[in-house]
Amino acid sequence: MNIENILQELDTAFYEIPFGNSDYQNKTFVMAAEMTPARAYRHIGLRMFNRIAAIKELKYHRQLEDVDLDEKRDEILDSRTISFNKRRRQIEIDQILDNRERTDKLLNDAIKELNCLYSEFIKFPNYTRLQFEQEEEAHFALKLEHKDNSRLAMGLVKNFDLLLLDTKEHLKLTEIKE
Repeated sequence: MNIENILQELDTAFYEIPFGNSDYQNKTFVMAAEMTPARAYRHIGLRMFNRIAAIKELKYHRQLEDVDLDEKRDEILDSRTISFNKRRRQIEIDQILDNRERTDKLLNDAIKELNCLYSEFIKFPNYTRLQFEQEEEAHFALKLEHKDNSRLAMGLVKNFDLLLLDTKEHLKLTEIKE
């Protein structure tokens, strides 16, 4: 089977599958995992800034690639360029163009995630620094409570495991005695 055909099939098959967070993941785990609305608002903002930075980086990278492509094409057309360099430039052009499908996919993912996050962002009031700070005590109290509950649950699991080991050992001893 031809590797280019497989790659094209994969590009098509996975174009709509998020390689970053899914909408469900953002709504259910990223935002809902925060202990207070202000913290969820903050987290949405951080992720949105991150996605915007990725989109801008891809945009500028693409513009620089376009300049590189023009430069390489001009070099190929230049009669003073030796044949080896012409071949080398053509390979570089092919490589740049070959990578574009994957960067297009990543750009699509970033835009879709940004749209999802924005749709959640507009549901929140615009917090002031003071309002945010006023929710911090509740956030950390809930976080510590959650951490304590997690430790308690871990301790119960550990104790349950020890109980199972003790039970297994007891059963082995009982079998030996009988």
